[in-house]
Amino acid sequence: MSAANLQEPEQPDNLPSTDAERLALESQLPYMGLQIGELTVQQERLVLGIVSGMSVAAAGRAAGYASSSTALDASKRPAVQTAINYYREQMREQVNFTRENAHMLYMEAYSAAANATEMKNTVDSLVKLHGLGMPDQATQINVNINTSAKQLERMSDEELLQIAGKRGNYLEPDKS
Repeated sequence: MSAANLQEPEQPDNLPSTDAERLALESQLPYMGLQIGELTVQQERLVLGIVSGMSVAAAGRAAGYASSSTALDASKRPAVQTAINYYREQMREQVNFTRENAHMLYMEAYSAAANATEMKNTVDSLVKLHGLGMPDQATQINVNINTSAKQLERMSDEELLQIAGKRGNYLEPDKS
């Protein structure tokens, strides 16, 4: 690396600039599967820039890389990739978006709707979210019997209950 790549850059607000912030980052290294000193300070800044949402080129500029190609090369190093993947996984675990969150957002969209079309689209989305447009998933039982409809019409209630697998007093109210 050239001396231009290692120069100390101006510190953006979201990148580590104090010893305490560097120590916090370095305390995470064992959880990433990395050793202390495996990432340079510049690579640490690059990782934090990328995981904060910056492009590789912008994070590279913020970390002090001379060009976007050197930042790209640095971002492809295995240790840097490991750190980036670790932080992304940490962010993924922190996101807890539930059906209730979605419902509240849809209700806010409904109340802010400018016209009936927007309201209808929001209602359609709520119906899908809560599964209200789906056919009923109730359990159905089909009983195959070897009689015709005419024979069933002539049977007594007790005989029909016996076919259905119920006792003869099933239809009588409980006297307790």
